[in-house]
Amino acid sequence: MFPLQRSIPFPPIRLERIERYLQFLVQRGSATIDELKHEQLDFGKGKGDITRFLERLGLVAVSGKTVTPTKTAYDLLTAHKLVGPAAFHPILRAALTQYRILVELIEERRSIKLEELHETLNKRLSEISPSGWVNNVAFKSLVAIAVDVGLAKKDGGFLIYVGDPIARALDERGAVIGGIAYVDDVPEWLKECTRPQKPLGIAQLDPECASRALERLVQIN
Repeated sequence: MFPLQRSIPFPPIRLERIERYLQFLVQRGSATIDELKHEQLDFGKGKGDITRFLERLGLVAVSGKTVTPTKTAYDLLTAHKLVGPAAFHPILRAALTQYRILVELIEERRSIKLEELHETLNKRLSEISPSGWVNNVAFKSLVAIAVDVGLAKKDGGFLIYVGDPIARALDERGAVIGGIAYVDDVPEWLKECTRPQKPLGIAQLDPECASRALERLVQIN
């Protein structure tokens, strides 16, 4: 888990742009920093804000001006095909103390005012490190990501917990992988969570098991 900083380098951007960045990079195999900015996938000085952030998450490697996806990035996009944006939830929770505490507060309170959430988040961070805090821009980004992955929804000035993102995504998709031709293609990391449905030739998933399996996957790498 990354150490706390006075203000986390969380770019003011929605998850959709990060998804497009990684998909572009994986399709290309690698790209230069200039190419990523030309495609409007990154912004900011030097490496770019999103590249720096994804490098900290272990999703990209930077050598000179060349950016390449890591194995974790490929694993994440494989999971993304199955559960959509919810796939980002475990890796952010595992890698960022600020996001993990935000998630814990939302789960505890179920419904909380945004102002109270921000204040309580910084209070808990200060208990871990006196210099740890989240500024307004970073807080808005964290909340946007929590909404994008399906953890919570906004209702006026409140943020409301709606459930575990991975389990919800699988449940909404029927918790089933593929058809007859796809059962043998269940990722190795998900096999412990599947139950063959004979004679249909499909594999049904246990949502809670899949959520834990995905978190272990991104933590290992």
